[in-house]
Order: sequence, then C-alpha cells, then structure tokens
Amino acid sequence: MFNLVILRSYRKKRAEKRLREDRYILSLDGGGMRGVIPATILEYIAIFFDNHADKRPLCSHFDLIAGTSTGGLIALALSSAYETKQIVELYLEHGHIIFPKGSSFLQLNMLGQLFSQKYDDLSFNNLLKEIFEEAPLQALLSPTMVVTYDYTNNRPYLLSSYDTPKTLVRTAARATSAAPTYFAPTTVYDEELKHQISLIDGGVIANNPVLYAYREAKKLYPDAKRFHILSLSTGGVAPPKIEAGKGINGMIGWLDPAKGTPIYRIYANSQMQTADEIAFAIDDLEYIRVDGTLEHKVKLDETDPLILSKMIAWANEIYRENRVKIEAFCKPLVQRGVANRGSA
Repeated sequence: MFNLVILRSYRKKRAEKRLREDRYILSLDGGGMRGVIPATILEYIAIFFDNHADKRPLCSHFDLIAGTSTGGLIALALSSAYETKQIVELYLEHGHIIFPKGSSFLQLNMLGQLFSQKYDDLSFNNLLKEIFEEAPLQALLSPTMVVTYDYTNNRPYLLSSYDTPKTLVRTAARATSAAPTYFAPTTVYDEELKHQISLIDGGVIANNPVLYAYREAKKLYPDAKRFHILSLSTGGVAPPKIEAGKGINGMIGWLDPAKGTPIYRIYANSQMQTADEIAFAIDDLEYIRVDGTLEHKVKLDETDPLILSKMIAWANEIYRENRVKIEAFCKPLVQRGVANRGSA
C-alpha cells in the first residue's frame, strides 16, 4: 500500500514536471473580415474551459499568442482581456468602421486605387484607440507577438510585449493589419536603428505566423522540451485547377482579376503550404492546424451582414469537424491550471 502511494506521488510529480516543460502557443492567421471565423472558434474553446471549471482569462492558458493582420488584432484583443464574444462582436458591429463602403469616389474608382489606398484609415485608427486606449504592449496579460514587414529595410519585423514593450498596442494592431492597397503603412520608431521605419501587413511574409511563433517560443522558453501550437485559419476557397498545357501568359494573364489574379493566388497558397510542411516536420513541435474550405470566396473587406452570418455558420462547421483535436490540445491546459493552483 505504501509503495502504491509512493508510485502515485511519483507519477503525479512527473506529469506536473512534463506540463511545466511543455509550452502551448496560439497562432492566428490573417484574412481581413474572415477573422470572425477563428474568433468564433475561440468562443468554443472558451466554453470548453468554462465547462471544466477553469475560469481564467482565455489568454492566460497560452505561453505565447501570435498573430498576423486580423489574427494579430485578435491576439492583441485576447491579451487585453477582451472576451471571445466581444471580439466576435467587434467584427459584426464595427467591420463597417474599418472598411467604410462608398466613403469616396476614389474607392469606387479602379483608377483611383492605382494612386491611393482603398480606405482612409481615420475611422480605423479611432476605433483602435477606443479599443486599446494608450496601453503599451508590456501591459498585455500574456506574451504576445504580431507579424509586420518593414519595407523601409526589407525585413520581417515583429512587435511584441517582450521585445518592443513600449510600443502602443493600437500601433501594433494598426501595423500588422496595414494591408497594401487597403491601408497606408504605419510609421514607428525603431529603438535599435534610432529612426522611423514604415511597416505593412505581416501577411506579405507570413499569413500563417506559425514558424515565427515557434521561433519566438524557442527564444522565450529555451528549457522547454516540447512545443504545442494550435493554429487557427481564417478559411479559404480551394483554388481552381489549371489544365496542363493551358498556361497563363503575360502580365495581363497573371494579374487578371477575372481569373482570380493567378499570381497572387499561387503566391498565397504556396506561402501557406510551406508554413504547414515545415511546421509538421519539426521534431519538438506538435502542430495542430484548424482549417476549412469556405463555400465561396470572401473578400478581405466584406462587411455584408448576410455574408458575416454565413462565415459564422462556416466557423461552426469547421469547429465541429475539428472538435476532437481542439479539445485534445486544450485538455492538458486544464490539467496544467489545476497543477499550478495546487502548487500555489
């Protein structure tokens, strides 16, 4: 009997040690208004923890939250203590503020977009100030990172609560979502270079930020034995297959909007495939990818209430299809929470 008690105690301590050695990361894709899809899936995850009597803020379950573009907005909102329901409502109630339709003649005029961004970002900046106020990244409740691109110096540029703590949250949100042709770049002061730099949407290099999330987690937790990343997509439409021998020729062919802008589609798909293939091949990483095919293409700036409701329906279906692996990812987080409370 005594030996059995010792064995149980040993197993418990070993399990708790493993929970401390493992690190759990949330990674969120870009995709404009399609961000309502991962936001909806996060609602289900919040309900899962609530059903297991785990009342901590959702962000506190993760050792790092990473995002690109709209995923960066969600990451920053989560770590600012916004509830998942509130984040979904941001898309439903404020999407028209981010992407105001018919705000100018140039917006409706294709020629105008050749010389100016599609949207005046004044309303977007005001919304971000209302959401995040003047809080710096160091005030976030969990380690958080968003991907941007410094086109001044042609390099990826990460804004985070640990490396750029003085940057305002709203500035980071604006920078990671500065999609070229939609919004103007964002200017920030680089502490290392000691001058201003211009940042654009991180989607140009990593619409799925999983590899940057993994690298940052390795830096933050060098003693970790294994990393677990839950990666949430914003969904997409399967690209049409191009019949062999019927190539696309010339600039017009590759940029033809009637054909779905083939060069952009190939670029975007290949970038995502590369991230997936490398992440799945990393030995000390468990990569859980939650993705789904939408019924039809949804524009980044889609704000039609009917389309938004359809996206939520698609998100519900994506969750149902991936529920088993999502809950399997979350169960150790509940156990880790219990272990931490027990040792407090």
